[in-house]
This record gives sequence, structure tokens and C-alpha cells, in this order.
Amino acid sequence: MKNSLLWIITPENGGPDSYLFGTMHVRDLRAFEWLDVADVCLQQCSVFATEFDFSDTDPGAIASVLQLPQGGMLDRLLKPGVWKNLEFFCRKKIGIPAEVVRFMHPMTVTMALTNAQLAEESALSLDETLWEHARALGKRTTGVETFGEQLETLKRISMDQHLKNLTWLLKNFTRQKRRLKKMLRWYQAGDIQQLYRAAKKDAKGMRKLLLYERNTIMAERFAEIARHESLFCAVGAGHLSGKKGLLRLLKKEGFTVRPILPDNLPAPAE
Repeated sequence: MKNSLLWIITPENGGPDSYLFGTMHVRDLRAFEWLDVADVCLQQCSVFATEFDFSDTDPGAIASVLQLPQGGMLDRLLKPGVWKNLEFFCRKKIGIPAEVVRFMHPMTVTMALTNAQLAEESALSLDETLWEHARALGKRTTGVETFGEQLETLKRISMDQHLKNLTWLLKNFTRQKRRLKKMLRWYQAGDIQQLYRAAKKDAKGMRKLLLYERNTIMAERFAEIARHESLFCAVGAGHLSGKKGLLRLLKKEGFTVRPILPDNLPAPAE
């Protein structure tokens, strides 16, 4: 499979071209190098989709899911040595005392520490930037998942797993920072195979839940739209490659799948 984050998807019996674009949910400008290429294709489409339509976001629903068990506190849920590491990284990397995160869900803390390892040079993440641009262009927006489905996926991840993820990050903070830099280089190069392998590694023990089941749903929703309308769909780059990835699933749905590179962009619509 060729290295590209952007793919042209065409129905087998003719019809409008659609596009599948792999994104990263980061504000680090190193991930924005494909943005101009993607924009040329986005402008030719009538429908824009992210994993879920950001206009459906319900902060209250997210907060209700990301709650510690009743009476729970992170310093009691984590081992003493792990909590001590968290105190250190909160001060050094986030600039806050650990007391601030004592009642936070471990996933929230994991995300905050991970974001601290990346530059935050853009006001919005890459996928949010695309969504806002699509709205400004008057495109109809939707999702290949629903916000509710993403919440249900989150609910199915056990508290023990969230605590393991945070513990691993605190023990491997420098290693993870190097790994993120490597992933950004893969992203810039359009190496979706390496990004898929990284996604599989991150989802160890939860691949069916976090990757394979979701890929099936997203491919079906993509196909429903793309058989009749021109769709630009932006999802996490780790979902594109692999035997159960979106590109393979869309081929099984009868679509022709071709990579797009900056030097073979489709001509703008007149």
C-alpha cells in the first residue's frame, strides 16, 4: 500500500468521487502539512464528515462518563509510587499541583500529559480546523459515527484499563515523547502502515472495540453517503490501513481506492 494520507474513493458503477483523509487530533503544526492538499479535494465535495459531527458534542454527557467511582480519588486508585510520579509531572509538565487532578478521570489526566508533549501552535486541532473550514464553505456536515456511539465506546473501557494507561505513561514519559515525535514523522510522510501499527499497539487488548468494530461502522456509513454524494471524510489516520482498515473495507464495498499525492491532485471543479 502506498504512503498517502489522502485517498480518492470512487463507486464501482460510476458516480461522484469522494475522499478519505487520515488526521491526527493535535494542534502541533507538524501535522498540518497535508492541509492545503486536503483542502483542494474538500472544496469539490458536497458533504464533509469527521468521526462524529462536532456540532453534536455534549460536554455534559462527556463529563458524566469521565467520572471517578463514587468517593474515588486518583491518589487512592493509583499506587503510591505512581501518584508520586504524577505529582512530579503535573508540576513540571503541566504547571499545576497534583491536587488539581485528584478528582479527575485518569483518561483526562492522560490526555493532558500527552498534549503537554506536543506543541500547541494552532487554536484548533487538525480535524477541528477541517470541520470549521467545511462549515465556512457551506458544506453539509455529518459523522461516520455518532457522538452517542463514541460515548458508548468510551463507557466500555474499564477503569482498570484507564489506570493502566496512565500508569504506563507516567513510567514511560520520555519514551512516549520520542514515540510521538516518530509518529509525527510517519504522519508527515503519509506512512499509514506505521500509524496503523502504532494504533494497534496502543489499543492492545481493545483492538476489536477501538479499531475493528468502529472501522466496520465507519466504512458502512461512508459507503452509504459516497454512493450518491461527493464526500470528504476525515478520520484518525490509524483507521486507514490494515486488513480490517477503512481502505480495505471500502474495496470490499465495491469502491475503487487510489492514493492522492501533492503532485497528482485532481483538477478543481469548474
